[in-house]
Amino acid sequence: MGIIATILVVAGALALAFYNVLSRIFQRDDWRNRSALVSVATSVGSAIMLLGYSLVTGGPSMSAGWLFPVLATGILNIGIMFAKMRARALEDVSLVTPIDSTTPVVVIFTAMIIVGEFPTRLGWVGIWVLVLGTYVLNIQELRQQLAERDRAVGSRWWRELRVWLAPFLALRKSAGVRWAFFAVALSTISLNYDGLTARRTDVGFGFGLVYAIVALGNATVAVVRQEHRGATWEGFSLRMVILGLPLAVGTILTGLAFQLSLVAYVGTMKRVVIPLTIILAYFVLKERGFFRQRIVGGIIMAVGAALVALGG
Repeated sequence: MGIIATILVVAGALALAFYNVLSRIFQRDDWRNRSALVSVATSVGSAIMLLGYSLVTGGPSMSAGWLFPVLATGILNIGIMFAKMRARALEDVSLVTPIDSTTPVVVIFTAMIIVGEFPTRLGWVGIWVLVLGTYVLNIQELRQQLAERDRAVGSRWWRELRVWLAPFLALRKSAGVRWAFFAVALSTISLNYDGLTARRTDVGFGFGLVYAIVALGNATVAVVRQEHRGATWEGFSLRMVILGLPLAVGTILTGLAFQLSLVAYVGTMKRVVIPLTIILAYFVLKERGFFRQRIVGGIIMAVGAALVALGG
């Protein structure tokens, strides 16, 4: 993975980390139960900015076969957003969040099939190390919960094994976990069409259309859930700008990286958004639980990211 592509992905991850922190801030108080409506505002704002970016940089540019990946990733992302929302509504966030860590591993194989891309050996190692770091980082809250609940159940090694396998052991029993795995399954496909969108259209136009599709899908969910009732236009437009801007910037930078490197590499490197989000949440939101343990996972992720960068 070239140095320019690496810089683009990391910069994009930083923008998306700001988006993650801001999206938490802007889903408080009266907007706490308006997740679909917030997604609509964010997607509309991002779509407008991306289309504006396309016009400023020369206007829409399309090559043969551009429409299908745009439609595919747009529709898939509607399902991804809904599945993640259902997962968090039905199950503890600490249980479903680590499941997202498995996405990069599966993307290796879907990228081979859909776009015909194969990582180098060092790239393979980097992807697996980064996935391990992501999992270590995300499992800490669940570790604490299980430790308090199962303090006297089984041997220490059995309790430790249960922590690491908890999301998979809950697959049969928990509908929320099944929704989380469904979101991962869709993500492993959509990432490939993200890459094709970036390569067959200019980034602004292609992803502007993608977010327009996502906005329409989430608008349907918002209407069904009646989230629009009582919401103000001022609050909606504020979220369009404040949340749409970092999402658009992160999308542009990541899209440009897709033009320079393999889908599996870019999709994996995007995971550095997780430690960046944790660091920002530490300072901005004062969320300091499990910070030291999570930094260990972040360090492992950084090593994996370096291997991916060198492996390209």
